[in-house]
Amino acid sequence: MIESLRKVMSQKVLIALNPSQSNGVSSVIVYEDGELSDIKELTIKEVPDDSLAFTLDFSSKKNDLRDKSHYGQLSPYLDKSNGDGINKSCDLIIVTRKNDDFTVLLFDQKSSKPDIERCHLQLENSRVFFQYLLNLISLVYEEKIASDQVAFRKVIGTTRTVKGFVNAGADPERARRDELKKLGIKEISIKKLPSPDKGWLDWRGMTI
Repeated sequence: MIESLRKVMSQKVLIALNPSQSNGVSSVIVYEDGELSDIKELTIKEVPDDSLAFTLDFSSKKNDLRDKSHYGQLSPYLDKSNGDGINKSCDLIIVTRKNDDFTVLLFDQKSSKPDIERCHLQLENSRVFFQYLLNLISLVYEEKIASDQVAFRKVIGTTRTVKGFVNAGADPERARRDELKKLGIKEISIKKLPSPDKGWLDWRGMTI
């Protein structure tokens, strides 16, 4: 699947894997240039080497006006002015292979407590788009990938502290966590580096 994805994806949206000192793993760096973003540079560590990373939010990370226009939506065949969320997508997708199975990490970075429904729409729209890519690969390259070979992981990274335990009296937080769980979304705290606008996450903690 990974080799076929490389054939169909625009090279401009692919994100390089940076080799680390540990054998078999790399890192991926995601840049965020939104005015309200606390973290401008996020490093995802411990990404297995046999992975492919790409963004579905290319337009906000490049200065070329032609590219901004071209990649400003998931498809130019969709109405760009539609405000119902048809063009919403996530910041990062990492596809990792282990034997004959694949883990697909759908990730979006948020600075503070995000709107859960908005996050769900972004991540689900990205999953639907990725499923289209799988169908395309199956049609064009006759590469059959069974649904039980692909495990999706939907994750949002925030700068707020995500508590590991919520007591019974914390109703708003408990309700929030219950809603995230129902939607199959994991919220994880971004670890900040000494530079205030840089942070990191561990791929392993994002995908378990």
